[in-house]
Amino acid sequence: MQTAERLRAARKRRASILALWLAALALIIAIFLFIRSPFFTVGTVLVEGNKYVTVEEVLRIAGVPEQVNIFRLKTTEIQARLMGDLRIAEVQVTRSFPATIAIHIKERQPVAFVASQYGFVEIDRQGIVMAALKNLKEVKVPVVTGIRLGNVYVGDQVDTPGLSNALTYLAGLDEQVLNQLSEVNMNTPDNLIIYTTNSLCIRIGDNQRLMEKAKLTAEILQEISTKKMNVEYIDLNYTSPIIKIRDK
Repeated sequence: MQTAERLRAARKRRASILALWLAALALIIAIFLFIRSPFFTVGTVLVEGNKYVTVEEVLRIAGVPEQVNIFRLKTTEIQARLMGDLRIAEVQVTRSFPATIAIHIKERQPVAFVASQYGFVEIDRQGIVMAALKNLKEVKVPVVTGIRLGNVYVGDQVDTPGLSNALTYLAGLDEQVLNQLSEVNMNTPDNLIIYTTNSLCIRIGDNQRLMEKAKLTAEILQEISTKKMNVEYIDLNYTSPIIKIRDK
């Protein structure tokens, strides 16, 4: 009698275990089918952080199809494709359920144009050549004069003596200030001179305190604009900057 009861109890346990396994299997299949369902088809691709690279270009380079399940997208491949574009410095790709992909990029910021063997090249703060042009038509960053690069190509990193000092200074300026500068004169390596779009001369001097001089440049230009000052030149060679007012 006890043996029969034990057998029935064992069968009940096996049945319960089997039922649990079947339920777990059914749940896994349901989740698998749900994940692969149209509910998770990409409906929106958000592009953030871009300014120079258009949204259309980002989507084309990223290669995100119009209809694809977000779980089947490989974010690392999207990042790799975008990082292959020299205009892009950093990329972050995230999924936002149920059907959104967010692409956040950080672009390389051009800081200057420099004459080269075949025209001009646009470089960023690390000296990476972002573009090569035969002629300058629209200039939003200063042109470096007093130096000519050789045969350089897009993607090259320029490491020319003296130019690194100019890039260090320019890297300390934001886009608003960069747009106010027209020329970086390097005729004398230890005497960097900047000219604004209003022909204001800014004497930077040697390679000492370049980041501090960049900060002072932004502050003084803002003060000149706010107070509508008529300034002949700014000299940042000294600890206390000199602002020479034009004679009336």
